[in-house]
Amino acid sequence: MEIRAEQKVVDSAMSQIMYVPRIHYFVDRICTPTWVIDRQLIDFHDLTYIAKGRGEYVLDGVTYCVSDGDLIYIPPGILREAKTDPEDAMHLFAFNMLIFDADFRPSRLPFPLHCHIGPDAKTEHLMLRIKQVFAMREATCQMQSSALFMELVSHLLLLTGFVRGAASDPRVQKAAAYVMENISRHISSDEIGRAAGVHPGYLNKLTVRSTGKSVSRFVTSIRVNMAEDALTFEGISVREAAERFGFSDIFHFSKVFKKYKGYPPSAAKNAIL
Repeated sequence: MEIRAEQKVVDSAMSQIMYVPRIHYFVDRICTPTWVIDRQLIDFHDLTYIAKGRGEYVLDGVTYCVSDGDLIYIPPGILREAKTDPEDAMHLFAFNMLIFDADFRPSRLPFPLHCHIGPDAKTEHLMLRIKQVFAMREATCQMQSSALFMELVSHLLLLTGFVRGAASDPRVQKAAAYVMENISRHISSDEIGRAAGVHPGYLNKLTVRSTGKSVSRFVTSIRVNMAEDALTFEGISVREAAERFGFSDIFHFSKVFKKYKGYPPSAAKNAIL
């Protein structure tokens, strides 16, 4: 995978990121053999996924040969031109849009100009969902397309390795779901492994690779996060939180909570999330 060295991996458990789109144009294009994009300095963001075929993008004078499973991201201020290979015309999905951060300030996606994510069923599924939304033109079209685009970007961030999280592996997702279903009691690594369909030792490798945490820390972080939400939004007592979320006693819970959150559970009601 061609990811620039200077791009840093974000641990999704530690940092919150948000990209809000204003989509001006979306196309599911099967290129004709003579398809081209003329040279232009763009003032929008172009995100293009090559589903099939071959072609060339020239970005600020640098030529990128593209093919199945490639992702092109062109931020504003880049000179862009492109053409398809007439012998193997491209099938591509492309967005032209503006991008904002959580405070609605202009932002940009963290992808390089060109990387390879490989043919990916979920990426194509989300693209087709967005196509359907635009085709139907319902009153909530902008909301639906923006929500699906945000899900797409979240998925691409995991695929390209810019963030880590349980969503990058369905077995880790199964493990998280099992922990949440049995949150009030002790759960062994063997039990979680069986629920996820993998050997406990291998599950530990998967959670480390996906989240940066061992199985034990992965489970504890889920317990602490759920306890924090209950303390903050439900107003339950610290003792009740310890019991509900599987801690042996209130003292152990308080110690672990403070280690993970940096403040005691009694202060959770006043914490800014």
